[in-house]
Amino acid sequence: MAIKDETEESCGSRAVVSVTKENPRQQRMKLEVYGDVLQRIQESNYEEANLPDFDDHLWLHFNRLPARYAMDVNVERAEDVLTHQRLLKLAEDPATRPVFEVRCVQVSPSLNGHSTDTDASDPAVREDAQSSYHSSRQGSSSAFTQAYKHHAEDDDSAVNAQFPNSRPMHEITFSTIDKPKLLSQLTALLGELGLNIQEAHAFSTADGFSLDVFVVDGWSQEETKGLKDALKKEILKLKDQPSSRQKSITFFEHDKSTNELLPACVEIPTDGTDEWEIDMKQLKIEKKVACGSYGELYKGTYCSQEVAIKILKPERVNTEMLREFSQEVYIMRKVRHKNVVQFIGACTRSPNLCIVTEFMARGSIYDFLHKQKGVFKLQSLLKVALDVSKGMNYLHQNNIIHRDLKTANLLMDEHDVSFIIWTLII
Repeated sequence: MAIKDETEESCGSRAVVSVTKENPRQQRMKLEVYGDVLQRIQESNYEEANLPDFDDHLWLHFNRLPARYAMDVNVERAEDVLTHQRLLKLAEDPATRPVFEVRCVQVSPSLNGHSTDTDASDPAVREDAQSSYHSSRQGSSSAFTQAYKHHAEDDDSAVNAQFPNSRPMHEITFSTIDKPKLLSQLTALLGELGLNIQEAHAFSTADGFSLDVFVVDGWSQEETKGLKDALKKEILKLKDQPSSRQKSITFFEHDKSTNELLPACVEIPTDGTDEWEIDMKQLKIEKKVACGSYGELYKGTYCSQEVAIKILKPERVNTEMLREFSQEVYIMRKVRHKNVVQFIGACTRSPNLCIVTEFMARGSIYDFLHKQKGVFKLQSLLKVALDVSKGMNYLHQNNIIHRDLKTANLLMDEHDVSFIIWTLII
């Protein structure tokens, strides 16, 4: 299964803001794909193409998604982009999300792991082989590029006659509010129906929504109505059983913060060993370093010490986020190791919820490698590996699991590499 995750998040709240800082090559590629999709939609006389400012709305759609979306999308199935637009629009309504679409794709039998290509020269077969995503563009993870795929709404008897032993597969596209753990929650939902994920594409928009596409097998029938009904029933069942083991699947109940009475102060478990509530009068914010869907990171000073300040966005705070915030503070204040970014304190009073840590002047390894185009010498590379190993060993000895170890969370100062531990299990 190929699952792609975002490495960076945008702080934008409007669709006109790009999800990442794209380089000129990515911008040109996105513009090229946009032009191809627009031309195909107009030539095919879809109703949407006749709407006022359709070309502008289509560009907004591409621009609110990461460049990888344009790299992955199959321009020969431009109509799928219209489906993605429609799903993202429907997902804006809390009463209807999560929204999803299902279509059947037919995959021919394989020989030695490769699809048969007996009729590959047949134009009709080549047309049937199209799917939303394919690997002819850089970055695509499609495992079925050479497979013969066919829509359920087309002539099923014709494809069955061509490939009598073919197995049905389905492409399921979800859209809802983006949030941590969403991808694992969606895969768990599909697993409940006995579906096997063969391919997945996960995208986050600049304004906080998700678009997740799965290619699955395990549903014996080609028609999609039965699968759609099963998905609806599973979602309803999970809504009606919040106390079950599926309690963690809450992607359809997000954004209730406007109706929730949130506490004025977050209660953090205490063992009476230390004092960590910071004095906001002593905290000075200087400049923004990074931002994401749920918080922003600033450089600043606290009692004359240079610090990093993670501030939660008040408009995104809800009960679940407060619980995770409390857990983070409770764990971080107990961690003391030179290769784990040092926790200094936290403000637990709304609307100033924040976590303060030491500031790592050289930034992340991700920025060093990808933005500054830096290169590690062998000796430095070994030291990085050793520093990370020491920090991880310390956490594991204290029964703490880091759930998000990546180069963006590996921070450097003049001497050592440390990692930030925003995401933990204890």
